[in-house]
Amino acid sequence: MRRRIVRTLTSVLLAGMMLFAAGCDFSTNSGKAAKWDQQAGTFSTKHEKNGDALKEKNELPGDGIITKAQMKTIAGRDGSYEFYSEDPDTGITYTWTYEGEKIQNPIEQKMKVRFPEEKTEKVKESANHATVGLGVALEKANLAAPAKLTLSLPEKLDADSVVLCKLVDKKPAKMCGVSIGTDTKEGKEITTLSFPVLEMGDTYYLVGGKTKADEVDEVASGEAVSNQADPGKASSGEKGTPAENSGSGQRAAKVTEDTSPGVGSTQGPEKTAKGSVDIRDRTSGNGKSDQNNKDDGNAGNAQKDRTEKTAHTCTISIDCLTISANSGKLNSSKKGFVPKNGWILSSKTVEYTPGETVYDVLYRVCRERGIQTEASYTPAYSSYYVEGIHQLYEFDVGDLSGWMYSVNGWFPNYGCSKYEVSDGDTIAWRYTCDLGRDVGDQYWENGQ
Repeated sequence: MRRRIVRTLTSVLLAGMMLFAAGCDFSTNSGKAAKWDQQAGTFSTKHEKNGDALKEKNELPGDGIITKAQMKTIAGRDGSYEFYSEDPDTGITYTWTYEGEKIQNPIEQKMKVRFPEEKTEKVKESANHATVGLGVALEKANLAAPAKLTLSLPEKLDADSVVLCKLVDKKPAKMCGVSIGTDTKEGKEITTLSFPVLEMGDTYYLVGGKTKADEVDEVASGEAVSNQADPGKASSGEKGTPAENSGSGQRAAKVTEDTSPGVGSTQGPEKTAKGSVDIRDRTSGNGKSDQNNKDDGNAGNAQKDRTEKTAHTCTISIDCLTISANSGKLNSSKKGFVPKNGWILSSKTVEYTPGETVYDVLYRVCRERGIQTEASYTPAYSSYYVEGIHQLYEFDVGDLSGWMYSVNGWFPNYGCSKYEVSDGDTIAWRYTCDLGRDVGDQYWENGQ
């Protein structure tokens, strides 16, 4: 979609410059592929000619840059590829992990990570006086594929729950949960923290603490008294289920939800005990959780769980929430197709067949639910471009409007019919009125 929009703007602002070929694909972020052609000849750096083949494990250079040519050597390949380095100031080792098959349109990656201390104490204080806090600064860049960042700390953290957040209106807002692990380094037990990277170009904060008291045996009236948290209550490591405060007096982070568009989740707000981690995921609009509450004593639910494990599922949603703020630009003939709440399809969990793409899932779901769609195939990009959903088309709300898609919060830089779905993927189709900026796509924010 962006490609078509940019082509329109270019024809007005830069008449005579043939930056965009006819018939280009700019879909639901199919589109982003086009932007990189736009950058041809201007995006290259001094590193561009470095096309040394990457290995499964790669040490990052001092500047943290992996070139476009290097990324091409792993694009579309099976397996995971790691890039590691160590911060000399903190002793923190960090590792980026990419899935080769998700790299369809390779671009330069800036992977240098810094760990600034400024504002960290204030963030901890704002996050319910969290006992753990770490600033993580990521360079301004665009991701070639979804990435995971793992930090190996030089010591063991006294925390059982950590979340990644950023400052929104000077307050910490949760972005995603963080997986906590343990490792050994030089005979010393250390903590590892892993989380998906959804965006770049800012300082983010890892905050957390204890939500479950260490087991303490006290002798009272001849009986051992345990302060251990109720075993019937889930820990913070269980699929976004909030951990309960054990009353130990130790606090973990409590941060607000970041409800910024484009980084949605299928799960809505959940109740949180005082002093415990607020691990509510960003809601996709329906405010309902797709996660099943399991009853171990219920045979029917147990059977259901076994069935679900054999099925391949993902979630999909379709919204045009941005139109309400741009109603003055809306084509008058399309007013009747804009839902009052902005949701054409609230988040739904659906089954898919391995090998199916985002486009396949969209097409099937819309056909089953009677939602109109129109798409065209663009040979130049070997992908489908989604022109309209629910009778809402590109340019219906101005020259910068049209459909885009994200997967797990990331806006792929290639077409929707080239992105193969994986178990648990959260697919969001969103109508943008501002070339993606209003739905969370960072491309333009990164100055490209």
